[in-house]
Amino acid sequence: MNPETKQHREDQICVVMGTYNGFEFLEEQIESILDQSCHAWNLLIRDDHSSDRTPELLSRYADVAGVTVIQAQQRLGVIQNFNQLLQRACATDCRYVALSDQDDVWDREKLATQLRLMQQLESEQPDQPLLVHSDLEVVDQHLRQIAPSFMNYQGIRHETSAPLQVLLVQNFVTGCTVLVNRRLLELALPIPEETLMHDWWLAQCAAALGTIACVEAPLIQYRQHGRNEVGAKQFSRFLNPFRNNYYQLWNAGRTVLTQSLEQARALAERVRQFDSTNPQLPMIEEYAQLQQAGSLGRVKKIHQLRIHSQSKLRHQLMLSRLINLPRKRAA
Repeated sequence: MNPETKQHREDQICVVMGTYNGFEFLEEQIESILDQSCHAWNLLIRDDHSSDRTPELLSRYADVAGVTVIQAQQRLGVIQNFNQLLQRACATDCRYVALSDQDDVWDREKLATQLRLMQQLESEQPDQPLLVHSDLEVVDQHLRQIAPSFMNYQGIRHETSAPLQVLLVQNFVTGCTVLVNRRLLELALPIPEETLMHDWWLAQCAAALGTIACVEAPLIQYRQHGRNEVGAKQFSRFLNPFRNNYYQLWNAGRTVLTQSLEQARALAERVRQFDSTNPQLPMIEEYAQLQQAGSLGRVKKIHQLRIHSQSKLRHQLMLSRLINLPRKRAA
């Protein structure tokens, strides 16, 4: 890309990338962003105190037009790394922010496709918090296809109707595909300590206070290489008794469910702060207080609120964990 072109275009989208020991695949990801057909972007990278050659690689991009590199002196972890990046982006005059992982490859039309949908939504819903995400292609470390659709591979789907009823217990938004507008950032930041993952929090804020939309096509090659922070795991693999310790998986899910209740309490507080008459606020508050009820009362309340996981199996697992959470007294 011609550096002069980058210097004279309007920066509408701030792409934020958190890095940590990602040297092996990082250059390919950065180059896929530099090669976007949409030129209205800048790239903000914060390295979370890597111990490999990532800082050396990033130093080569520090003078590229439109690229800003922050070399941190201490590690914060993935959530707080993105919290820092998002707050830094929000302090600029960018209109939108896109999230990026360090080891994927973006389709050349990724930003342009999502920007068109975002601007269409803004014309229909001015001043509303908005989030756009997409599907991904799952690939191995050499970019050979594992699955054409990450969503199908994971057994998840975008929820067009009442997304918050799912997002309280299960995230279906993949962070590295996300594009958000400034209004959503202003509501969602700072990311609270109770957050399970930054993309889940952004999705919940958008579902509670605005709108989530999805590009059904895969816009990213989602690389699987054994060191992913989260990664893609085919849902059917959980049914194989030779590959899984079921109690260990069930117990890990119970921990996440407990944390989701704490995350919901933080969400209720944020919604009250910006929209105390929000019609979804009672549902969020009642979900956050579920541990105060008895086991059967929790199941009844989940049914009344129509909160559910995607698929019968996921939902039954969620209910079994919910029933077995220790009861808490009201504060």
